[in-house]
Order: sequence, then structure tokens, then C-alpha cells
Amino acid sequence: MPEVTLHEIKLREELEPLCRIAASAWQNDPLFSWLFPGGQTHPEDFLILWKIILDMEFLEPGKFIFAASIYDAETQTNKIAGFAVWERRGDSEAARRWQGTSFSKKLGRLNLSLKLAHTVTLSPARRSFSRKKFKLLDEEVESVRARQPKESWYLNFLGVDPTAQKKGVGKRLLQWGLDRADEEGIAAGLEASNAGVKLYQSAGFETTEWMNFDDGKQKQSVMRRECKLRSP
Repeated sequence: MPEVTLHEIKLREELEPLCRIAASAWQNDPLFSWLFPGGQTHPEDFLILWKIILDMEFLEPGKFIFAASIYDAETQTNKIAGFAVWERRGDSEAARRWQGTSFSKKLGRLNLSLKLAHTVTLSPARRSFSRKKFKLLDEEVESVRARQPKESWYLNFLGVDPTAQKKGVGKRLLQWGLDRADEEGIAAGLEASNAGVKLYQSAGFETTEWMNFDDGKQKQSVMRRECKLRSP
């Protein structure tokens, strides 16, 4: 098993390879296929979607993006093989310490809102997604997360390059947030696609409810892991 190393994404310019991984990893995902029906026909539009998603995640306070790299013997360099977005939820003093924001990020969020409005109304990428479905999904996600523990570490996204599966990348990205949750004595939560359930179950997550989409025809597991108390 190759060694997997993590580094936190500090600059928006570092998101580019993660967008490509995301577009590949979620290409056949049921939820994104429903949400972005034109993604198969116009894969370039799917990449635009992920650029917006990861830009939004990067600029939100309390969210941390990590890239996972493994050594590539062919190029003798570390190659980015996956990423995760972890969020510290809550309003406690401990949560606020993680959620520190800056003026530059606030300005970035404003600029991104304008970019999103352009994509939705003018960009060619608008042909590939449904604004109605985005709204429905956003409401469902908000409803699900409102029922989760107020203080928690939440895994918003975890994606692995399809060529780097079964190499411990997902497990390493998952462990970062679990370590933080255990250190603070709080729960960890996530919404899992069918492809990810087994990994999360192996880490101690259990399904607590379901997140429905596609008019209730499809669903994803909403999972939670209570903190594991560490030995003194």
C-alpha cells in the first residue's frame, strides 16, 4: 500500500486538480446524474459545476479542504489522488475558533455569487443542469443537516480519482476529520452515496436516516459516528 500524504488547500489556485478528480469521481453518481443531467453529454459543463462547488466550499468559514497524494513511481513525484472537504459545525467557542474568516474570503464569496448568477443565466453550462433540482436538493440537505448534532465535524465531500481506488486514499482523508472529532469529543456526520457506505461503516459510522431526491425515487444514507474516547 503506497504512503498517502495530506496537505491543506490554502489557495484557490490549488483547487484545479481537485475539480478534475471530482468531475471524474462523480461522473456516474446517481445524485449528480439526476442533478446535472447534461453532464454525460457535456462533460466540460460538469467540470464548471465542480469549479463552482469547490470555490464555494473553499470560501466558506469553518470548512477545510485537504488533498491526498500518493507517490507515482513513473514520474517520481507525488500525485494528487483525492480530496475531502470537512466542516466544523456549531456555535460553541471551540467551533468559532475553527470558523475564523477574513475580509478577502467575504469578498471572494461576493464575487463567486456573481459568477454563479452568470453561470445559471448566461453560461453555456446552464444547458446541463436543472435550477429546480438544485433548489430541491438544497432544501433537502438543509433539512437533513438541521437534524444532526449541533456540534460536529461534517464530511461534505470525499472524492478519489478512479485510478487510485483501493490504495487507502479515502480512508486517510476520512481519518483527518475523525481525529478532530475524537479530540473534541463530538460526533462526525456525512451523507453517503452507495459507493461510499462500506468505507464509512468500517470507520464506525451508522445510518441514522435517509436523504431523498428524484421525487423520493432515490436516496442516500445519512450517517453518524459518535466520538471514540481516547485513552489518557
